[in-house]
Amino acid sequence: MRSRKRAIEGLRLGVLESAPGTIGVLLIHGNSSSKEVFAGQFLALENDGFAVVAPDLPGHGASDWSCTPRKTYSFPGYAALLHGLMTRLGYRSYHVIGWSLGGHIGLEMLARYREVRSLALTGTPPVRLNPEGVGAGFRWTPSTALAGRQRFSPDDCQRYVRAMMGTNRASPVHLRAATVTDGNARYWMVRNGMAGVGADEVQTVGTDERPLAILQGARDPFLKIDYVQGLRYRNIWRGGPVLLDAGHAPHWQVPATFNRHMREFLKHAG
Repeated sequence: MRSRKRAIEGLRLGVLESAPGTIGVLLIHGNSSSKEVFAGQFLALENDGFAVVAPDLPGHGASDWSCTPRKTYSFPGYAALLHGLMTRLGYRSYHVIGWSLGGHIGLEMLARYREVRSLALTGTPPVRLNPEGVGAGFRWTPSTALAGRQRFSPDDCQRYVRAMMGTNRASPVHLRAATVTDGNARYWMVRNGMAGVGADEVQTVGTDERPLAILQGARDPFLKIDYVQGLRYRNIWRGGPVLLDAGHAPHWQVPATFNRHMREFLKHAG
């Protein structure tokens, strides 16, 4: 994987890329995280012949902070930038794997762009973008409350990262990612989502015909598993969410198990 800077719509994005290929896989990380969270997936995807693209979202990691935070830090804003990135890199179609916030961006891309071939979600309950819809899919906990907080104290960073990564001891890499994130990215992402800025995710998964997988940690502290299992899906792989013995980040916590399901899904998706 090579580290590059890619300019899209006036923003420089930090991107990890494998050698270019015909079939691309876009990996989208979560809130206050970075592209490095997918380190356990890079080799597995490359060994299967996929070209991997893992960017830092604007306001995160090595990417620029936005000068127009209200527009950029929304599901449609992120989706447009990432689709622009994949188009710039020459991919006429591509698969998307989205974790947490990245899954919501993936759902927005599925709703907007026919170039998306399939979508795999992890740590992402498809919801209607209003307070009632968000409340139906998410648990309200002290860690959930941090998701939209503009300023993180050192204690906030510790608590949020431990909950996100399912660990009692936060990694310095993950703590740094949370520390350097633009607080406006958290604030406007939650504010825009609550205000209905973006696609109806429940309608999207219930009507779209492209392959969809949900690889979900059974001990996820952020979302309601029963809600995710109770949704009606148009074309979900294996008939429903696949539950893994992990928390919010199964791709990090149990990478071998996650990768096996991921590879089988991508083979199924063509």
